[in-house]
Amino acid sequence: MDKITSEENGMTICKKHSDQIHMWAAAGGATAAVLPVGLDAAALILQEVLMVIQIGSLFGVNIENATAQGILTATIASGIGVAAHATAVAGLEAANLGYPFTIPVKIGIAVGIIELVGRATYTYFESEKKKERE
Repeated sequence: MDKITSEENGMTICKKHSDQIHMWAAAGGATAAVLPVGLDAAALILQEVLMVIQIGSLFGVNIENATAQGILTATIASGIGVAAHATAVAGLEAANLGYPFTIPVKIGIAVGIIELVGRATYTYFESEKKKERE
């Protein structure tokens, strides 16, 4: 498989898995676009949890929902930064003030959040797999 190297941490991701993260991010953008105010953030968090479960399965890890929530929280805390994630979610909620005229802004924020969470989660599982091999 073609490998894509992340310059920040030296981790690699195959093109197929990178494309899957892009698809999950696109689905998040669609969710943000179609759901009314108040439901969008909750739905995006659910999508992030499901994405963590799916990324874990790429590494042969079977994850329960509660465990995925813990991994998601840890990923946000260490991989992205709590402030960055909170700022993005706050931006999403602020964009709701001009709904439906701010739908493109909401899509961009949602795609960005899920892309970052997906890549950070992938990096987490990849580093755990490397530890197991050592």
